[in-house]
Amino acid sequence: MSITLYTAPNCLRCTIVKNFLEEQGQEYTAFDFKEDKDIFNKFYRANRPAIYRNPEGVEFPIFDDGQVIKQGTGEILAYLLSGHVLEACVTRSDLLHGWISGLNVSACPAGQEENFLTLIQALAKGGLTVQLRSDGRRSDLLASVLEQGAVARMVLDIVAPAYMYPIVAGGALELEDLKHSIILTQGHKDHVLRIFIQPYMGADGSLTRLTPDEAGEAAQMVLDACGNRMQPIFVEASADSKLEPLEYQALLPYRSKIRRALVKAEIRKPQAN
Repeated sequence: MSITLYTAPNCLRCTIVKNFLEEQGQEYTAFDFKEDKDIFNKFYRANRPAIYRNPEGVEFPIFDDGQVIKQGTGEILAYLLSGHVLEACVTRSDLLHGWISGLNVSACPAGQEENFLTLIQALAKGGLTVQLRSDGRRSDLLASVLEQGAVARMVLDIVAPAYMYPIVAGGALELEDLKHSIILTQGHKDHVLRIFIQPYMGADGSLTRLTPDEAGEAAQMVLDACGNRMQPIFVEASADSKLEPLEYQALLPYRSKIRRALVKAEIRKPQAN
């Protein structure tokens, strides 16, 4: 396949992708969006609906192999490693200024563990500050990733009580797996443990989210796993949702239910990084 990269000047994320391609022995053509503005503008006009703009503008690099257009360093490297297979666990980063997120160890497909480890290592080695996410599943792989020493911040999101995990997270959660994930997360210097209220597809095909009672059940599950009612934990709602945002006041009923199991629960404001 013929690979074209559209890059920006002094772009660390662009350099990471270039270096990865060169290490893999893959040839590519690169165009700087300023120096080669005529070429880039033609490409941009032809593919504008497929090109993502973050709060600071077009996200670089942009990868084009004639079949797909990819943006985001993590997403590009994931595609180069295994095509579309890692898309479930490598999504768009919502962090800027040297950070990268969108890396969910729990969603890594079976058989892709080595590729996921390679990806995390390449991002950190290239100079990005890596935020890793887990929902409690795949604690075995989480241990391997953290052992590499490439993760700067560890986020453990409890997204539902166990009986709802297949619907909300796409897979079952075992209590021992969650217990191990909590221990690993707490052992990381920079970590966040939270009940995370995210949208999911309900039985009727419409988007919905956890109720305060269900969040309370999720907190009880955490207590069952860790055995510590004083376990610090946050409650936070996803900001990336087609549902009405849950602001501070709307999260108070969630905090109240969660505190019945975990008394130190607090509402967490979304962070810039």
